[in-house]
Amino acid sequence: MKMISYWKHIEVIHEDDGLVLIVGWYDHKNENDGGEKSLGVHWGTYPQSRGVLSPCVIPAVTSNAILSGLLHKAVVDNNIVLREKIINAIDFLKH
Repeated sequence: MKMISYWKHIEVIHEDDGLVLIVGWYDHKNENDGGEKSLGVHWGTYPQSRGVLSPCVIPAVTSNAILSGLLHKAVVDNNIVLREKIINAIDFLKH
């Protein structure tokens, strides 16, 4: 499914039973000169706007909490792939 143009250069960092977390540049209505680094979420093909996938932007404080929890889970589960994706997402969002 096509993703709304407000999201640019996205990377899927985690999928869990239909929930998909992405990082990328979010530029609301393409009015903010490229946008801001953001964490987003969608569930398969939801939410949509006029038949186009439109992931929700997660606020910074909540993003930090989600990524912190996922990093903890990756370390406890010894999931090296997830750990690297989460560390890369954290680095991306803070720089």
